Amino acid sequence: MNRSSFAAFVAALLRDHGPEAAEVRHELFFQSHKPFPTLRGWGAVLRDARLLAKGKAGAVIRQEKPLAVLVATLAGASGWQTLARALPALRQAGLQPVILAHPRLPDALFPADIPLMRPLGGRLRAGVSDGKCGVRAARLRLSMWQAAIDRTLHGLHGVLIMHNDFDMMSTACLSRGWPTVCLQHGIPTDEFFPCRADYQVVWSELCRRAFLKAGVPPERVIVDALGRGEEGGLAPSGPPQDIAVVSQQQAVIFGNQLPFALTGFVSELVATGLPVQVLLHPAERGRSSYGSAPVSVPPHARLVRGSAPAMVLAYCSTMALEAAALGHWVVTLDWSFDGNQLARRVAQPPLKVHTPLEVVRLFHRLGQDDAFRAEWAEQQRTWLTDSFSASPGGLGRLLAMIVSPCP
Repeated sequence: MNRSSFAAFVAALLRDHGPEAAEVRHELFFQSHKPFPTLRGWGAVLRDARLLAKGKAGAVIRQEKPLAVLVATLAGASGWQTLARALPALRQAGLQPVILAHPRLPDALFPADIPLMRPLGGRLRAGVSDGKCGVRAARLRLSMWQAAIDRTLHGLHGVLIMHNDFDMMSTACLSRGWPTVCLQHGIPTDEFFPCRADYQVVWSELCRRAFLKAGVPPERVIVDALGRGEEGGLAPSGPPQDIAVVSQQQAVIFGNQLPFALTGFVSELVATGLPVQVLLHPAERGRSSYGSAPVSVPPHARLVRGSAPAMVLAYCSTMALEAAALGHWVVTLDWSFDGNQLARRVAQPPLKVHTPLEVVRLFHRLGQDDAFRAEWAEQQRTWLTDSFSASPGGLGRLLAMIVSPCP
C-alpha cells in the first residue's frame, strides 16, 4: 500500500476535490491507508449516525458565566489528559468548565464534579451532495456532527477548548462560531497543519517557532506548557541498563519506509546481544511486527519515574520527551524520511544514531566514560528544559482577552 506524505496527499485532495475537501483531510488520509477506503467511509457514516441518534444528552447546563467547553474526542495523553491540564487556568479565568465528550468515551473517564454533555443527533445540513464518493461520505459525516454540535450547544455561550482541531468531532465544533483554542497534545506532525482553531497553545518557544514556520500568525500562538515545565525533568542518574525501541508501526503519517526500517533495525539490534525490548503503541493493540524481539504493551512498566535509566531509541515520538522527563537516556534514530520536519526539530534529542553498530558503541560509552556521560546528561537536560516552558499563565491571559461576558 503506497503511503504518500500527508502534504502531498492534501495537495492532491484539494486539486481533485476542491477546497471543501480540506475540512475532512484527516479522515480521508487515514482511511486511504486501509483496505476499501470508500466502503469504510460510508460505514463510518452509518456508525456515527447511530452513535448520535442513540446517545444520551448528559447534563442540563444552567449557565451563570461563560462556559469553557472541553471537547474530548480521545482518552489518554493525546486527549482528555491534555484537556485536564487546562482546568486550573479555566477556573482562574472565571469560566464554567463543561465537558463535551465523544459518544464512545465512558462517563467514568471524566471527573464527576464537571458537567458532562454528549453531542445529540440533528438534521443533516445542505451542500454535501457534490464531490466524489469517498469525499462525499466524509463531508456527510461532518455535516451530521455539525448539526449535533449546534443542537447540543444551542443557547449557550463560551469558548471551545480542544486537544486537536482536525478530527471529525473537533472540526465540527469549529463551525459553531465560538472562540476556539487548541492545546498542543503531542509533537507537531504534518497533520497539525494548516491549523484551524483560532488559537494554538503550545509547550515552548521551540514549539512556537515550529508553528510559526508552518504559517500560523504570531498572535495566534500562545506559549503555556500547562504544568509540564513546572514538573521538571530528571537528568539520567547513571549508565543505561538496557535498550527500549519506540515502535511506530501504526504511524502512517511518517510514510511507508519507517515500518520496514524499524523492523530491520530491531532485528539487527537484537542480534548484538544487548538487552532490547520494543515499546508498542496503543494503536498496535499488542500485535508485534518484530519477530522474536521482546515487546512491551502500554502502560510500559519500564518507563516509570524512579526506575533505572534505559536508553530509549525513537525516530520521531512524543514518547522521547516523556522518557527524558522520567530520567531515561533518549536517542533519536537519525534517518532521512520525507515530511514532518517541524516535528523532528521539536522531538530530536541531542544524542543521535543511524545504525545498530552506533547504538552498541554509544551504549557502552555511556556505561564506561563518566565524563562523556555527564556531558550528554547535561545536554539532554537542557534540551528537555527548552521543550517545556516553565512560565505559566499563557492560557489564562488568552482567555481573558477572547471570552466575552454572558449576554
